[in-house]
Amino acid sequence: MLRVNHLLRQSIRSRRKWEDRVASVLNETNEVHVDQAAKRFERIYKQKKFTPVESDKSKPTLPVSTQPPDPHIVKATFLGPQNSGKSSLVNSLCHAHLSAESKRSGSTDQVVQGVSTIHNTQLALLDTPGLVQVRGSKDRRRHAEAALKSWDSIFAADVVVLTLCAGLGFLEPEHKSIAKEIGRRAEQRSLPLLLAITMMDKVQTPRQRDLYFSLRTEIESCGLRFAATHETTTKDSKGLVELKDTLSTFAVKGNWLAFRHETTSLSDKDRVLECLRQAFLDTLPHEVPHALRCRILGWTVKENGGAEVVVEVFAARPAYLFTFYSHLETISHVAQKLSERELKKKFFFVFQGFLTPGEISSASR
Repeated sequence: MLRVNHLLRQSIRSRRKWEDRVASVLNETNEVHVDQAAKRFERIYKQKKFTPVESDKSKPTLPVSTQPPDPHIVKATFLGPQNSGKSSLVNSLCHAHLSAESKRSGSTDQVVQGVSTIHNTQLALLDTPGLVQVRGSKDRRRHAEAALKSWDSIFAADVVVLTLCAGLGFLEPEHKSIAKEIGRRAEQRSLPLLLAITMMDKVQTPRQRDLYFSLRTEIESCGLRFAATHETTTKDSKGLVELKDTLSTFAVKGNWLAFRHETTSLSDKDRVLECLRQAFLDTLPHEVPHALRCRILGWTVKENGGAEVVVEVFAARPAYLFTFYSHLETISHVAQKLSERELKKKFFFVFQGFLTPGEISSASR
């Protein structure tokens, strides 16, 4: 009995020693992480060891000497409801990843310009945020700013492209009112209106074809005057060449915005931001990607040819920031792979999270 008690005390004592050892190691690890965060904060905000993006020169316009003979250009804005395939269509037309794509609604919150070149004609394609009917103060706070950017893109366009999704098989009342409003605004400015029906790869079975016929009937009942109608899909690129040819017929003489091999006139900062936004949408759950705003302070070019990007992330709630940090490694990996594929350069991301009370404005981007 005494031997059993002695062995029990020994086991309890050894277990306590082991727990104390684990606690000390965890405390040392936490102290190391705190020291690393403090050093990183001092290096960024006190020593400022990075190249600020504000001081970087903006992307210059093409000089007259590099313009091709008899250059033509046309600017087209893609408008439509949320999740109608605008970003996927513009990315496919430009053969690049310019706008973040997601099955969630509201993945685009800025007007992104892509460039596609056909012979001596350059197509400037504007991807816009999805339009939503504002029914109350909550919808106004969330969608009014993005909708204003979409409507303002009409003033900078020569052609308006209405995008509607064929995957649903019917036209929702909200989408019908949005389509009528797009047609009305295009008619006010005497701009040609094109119809691009996306996701045609989902129309396969006889039942789906019947639903698509009903969709086309509902679109015709809106009374819109379309200059042309194109059925497109980004899965096998059907209808994209025909859409480009139609857009090029509205081109006028003017200087190009980018070189022939370029796919956008955006700066590297804006393209890296879109890569980060795509990583947020692919990794973070629920409404967290829409509740975060990020801003690039700058980057430091390394000796190995890569660049260390300093990113500030703003969140309105601690839970959003906690969720972001719990997926930090995956976000960095996805953003690094995507930016390396698109920009042919390695980027290493350093994040600094901040809590901002109240609503977050997209101007912090």
